[in-house]
Amino acid sequence: MRKTNTVSLKNNLPTRNILATNITYLRHLKKWSQEELAHKSGRSVSVISDIENANIGATVDAIDDIGYALGWSTSELTKDHGFVVTKKRVDSKQ
Repeated sequence: MRKTNTVSLKNNLPTRNILATNITYLRHLKKWSQEELAHKSGRSVSVISDIENANIGATVDAIDDIGYALGWSTSELTKDHGFVVTKKRVDSKQ
């Protein structure tokens, strides 16, 4: 039987989920709606929604555009900062 090599993330969250959390957290911090972020990033509201809900894997171009709008680099958007986002509130992990 062949052994499968796997990569273990520190928190076991896929990059897609980390990206979703970071974008949602930063958008709420700026008090922007998804519509505002879509307008500022040149992306559609449905793309913003799908990325924030981790329904799709975002393209590098989309991450670049969203990051530019939020004032964050692509690498920072894909890094786990420990932000916590729930349906009701957005918190910074202490």
